[in-house]
Amino acid sequence: MRSLPRRVARAASLLSATIGTVLLTAGTASAQTDNPLDGISPDLGVFGPTFQSTWSRIAGGIWGAVLAVSAVNLIISLYKIRKARAGGYQSELSDSMDSAKTAGVAFGCVAGAGIIVGAILFVVNG
Repeated sequence: MRSLPRRVARAASLLSATIGTVLLTAGTASAQTDNPLDGISPDLGVFGPTFQSTWSRIAGGIWGAVLAVSAVNLIISLYKIRKARAGGYQSELSDSMDSAKTAGVAFGCVAGAGIIVGAILFVVNG
């Protein structure tokens, strides 16, 4: 496992390389042809208010179900950590910690999906 300063240095170098690449290619990207879909945004309202409310409820239901499954997965992972600590099983503790980290990140991403999608659309739309 890498030390924290090494991780920070690696993250900083990757961030600076990414920013440099974006800044260097900005002129090239702006010289391309105009976007033919500029000014057009997706709108499901064309199918009527019934369709709008139906797909919103279905998407909300799916999101809620995925959030519940993700929360249960996180709770199970945390229980496995407690069980491995109590039994003194170091190899299981390591596996359980990895599982809990993955479950925690998944839960955070599912819970923040609205914010994540909103941020992506904000960046893409300018």
